[in-house]
Amino acid sequence: MLDQAMFAHRYDPPRQDSGGGVFRRYHIAVSHSVAVEGLVSGIGIPAWSEGRTESAKDAAVLHTMMTQGANLIGQLQVDPLAFSITGLNPFYAELRNPKYRKYRVGGSNAGIAVAVAKKLAHLGIGNDAFGGVRIPAAHCGLFGYRPTPGLIDASGLLPAAETFDNPGVCSQALAPISQFQELVAKPSTAIKNIVGVVLAEPIFALYYSDEAMDCFYKKLEALPLPHETTLAMNKLVLTRIENAQVAIASHEFLLVYQEWLEKQKLDLPSSTQSYLARLQAINYKDHFQAKKTRKQLRDTVCAMWPSDKVLILPSTPGEILPRDAGQEQSDIFNVAQRRLMALADVCGLPQLTLPLFNYQEAPYGVTLLAHPNKDKLLMEVAHRWVG
Repeated sequence: MLDQAMFAHRYDPPRQDSGGGVFRRYHIAVSHSVAVEGLVSGIGIPAWSEGRTESAKDAAVLHTMMTQGANLIGQLQVDPLAFSITGLNPFYAELRNPKYRKYRVGGSNAGIAVAVAKKLAHLGIGNDAFGGVRIPAAHCGLFGYRPTPGLIDASGLLPAAETFDNPGVCSQALAPISQFQELVAKPSTAIKNIVGVVLAEPIFALYYSDEAMDCFYKKLEALPLPHETTLAMNKLVLTRIENAQVAIASHEFLLVYQEWLEKQKLDLPSSTQSYLARLQAINYKDHFQAKKTRKQLRDTVCAMWPSDKVLILPSTPGEILPRDAGQEQSDIFNVAQRRLMALADVCGLPQLTLPLFNYQEAPYGVTLLAHPNKDKLLMEVAHRWVG
């Protein structure tokens, strides 16, 4: 029953527009916030979709996949307001993590992550703003990829925040992600060969136990590339970047949804309400200043490692949360998780999360960051490491 309940709409048999093309053997799932021709999109709250018109055409990224033979299994649920990151949505199905049953799914695009983890689809596609695809991918032991913004047309994605709206994909295996990057998210600049990786050791030390660090270093031995460390990437930097993301996103999100929210007076989950309150607390001066300094932040971050190398951070702030985690524990974890994902959003960087090991029955992974338009470097490191 759960498999059916998490679908906003399910195609049975899957919809296939073309029998030929490179994706003809792939089943794909899209989030409810991704436009599908003839269907009404949604933001994780039924009342928002009621009375709205059906999409006249597929989202651009979906259209590209469908013309290349992909098989669409349907639209799947997202977290409330499509920016919550817990994977818990009281308005829809109660999703379970298929691989790590006692832990949360993560969000906001929880439905596609569950579908991919249950092998209902080879690829899941959603709006990756706020880590909306990367986070559930990391929670469910999947690969998650956010391309350099602008490489893929974001039209047809319901907006979360215009600056950060960007298609993202998740998969059980690296090959479909790599093929998506090669054929859909084509880099716009020449790619140099990868020469090494840089570890953000202060961030690993902040979130990983000594035992988890031992597991990580053992896995690192399998990566046949020179590695070095940087102390420049630390908690202070992550905090500054995430605060900038909130300031930038605030007026972009509220411009679209504030009037509707005021009329509805919804009883939102506490984690969703908490983040909404942060957005609503930002004044326009702070919003404008954050947008103005975004390039400066990107230049500062990109100076921390050379453009022919890849930066490595943890994909989650240590062990992911159990399903029954308390509110205080959840709030602390959510802020830390958002900080790890905000780097790519605010600085306009490509990011790839990959599962690495299990420790005490919980998934641990890393996230790879490259300079803008160096997406291919992410795939090259991943192939050499786990591919």
